[in-house]
Amino acid sequence: MESVHQLKVWMPDIEPMVWRRVHVYSHTPLFGLHAVIQAAMGWDDAHLWSFSAQGEQYGHNEQPAEAYTVAQVMPEVGSGAGYMYDFGDLWVHHLTVEKIHRPAPNTVYPRCSAGRRACPPEDCGGPSGYYRTLHAIKARKGPRYRELREWGLHKYNPAFFDRDEVNRGLADPASIGYSVPAPWQREVRALHRWSRESLTDTGQGVDHCEGEPNEEPGAPEPSAEAVKVLTTDPPPTVSEAVDLVQAALDQVDAARARLGAALRAEQQKTGASANELAARVHGTMSRPLVLKALRQNS
Repeated sequence: MESVHQLKVWMPDIEPMVWRRVHVYSHTPLFGLHAVIQAAMGWDDAHLWSFSAQGEQYGHNEQPAEAYTVAQVMPEVGSGAGYMYDFGDLWVHHLTVEKIHRPAPNTVYPRCSAGRRACPPEDCGGPSGYYRTLHAIKARKGPRYRELREWGLHKYNPAFFDRDEVNRGLADPASIGYSVPAPWQREVRALHRWSRESLTDTGQGVDHCEGEPNEEPGAPEPSAEAVKVLTTDPPPTVSEAVDLVQAALDQVDAARARLGAALRAEQQKTGASANELAARVHGTMSRPLVLKALRQNS
């Protein structure tokens, strides 16, 4: 019998908490779950990502996310996983299985049944950059605010969340930039026969609570303590970790400087505006990152 996983996804490093409750077919591959999280949270799917659970990692340079399903990685209520998005900004998400239920009649999956607050702007610099962004928007002045105005982010509202908008995107993937069928549709269809043969009915009824508008996750569920960190190696010392982060940031700065030089050369050659150049490479990089690179060392 086909089943659905009800997952809570939240960002532990952001306060007030940013979170979503999503329902996906249990046989959805992790690659499809990644796309659902991107759409439900509001990310642009412009960076590398990785899942971790049960001591394993799935995604970039790890176990193939197409080969493992939600049911295999989070097999029971209370089990959890970690999800990292953007290896530069390091956006950490925790996932926990709240229920495993039967599909509701006449209901399209995946779907989002609840949530709170907008996800941070893409490429804003991780949690610390997020808080600097909020401070600049509140102050409405300073270099950071002028940067945000140029990016079109000065009207960013951290309290905004529209569940209906999320579900429209999940039902119509093309409207949010996915080719059809979307990752959560294509792989689910391919694995449909397998799922009907191997999944068992949990006996739980459907819980599609639409309310709880004021719900906050509060303290993480006990399963959050079991979420594995996104590495299977022994943890480095603090000093080693700082050196690794600094080296990575230096590489990012150098790459951004090279990108800025290339964009400025193109601008001089063609006369294109900054926004035109950003639009030209928006398919592979987020627009704010392109504009920032264009201004660097100019």
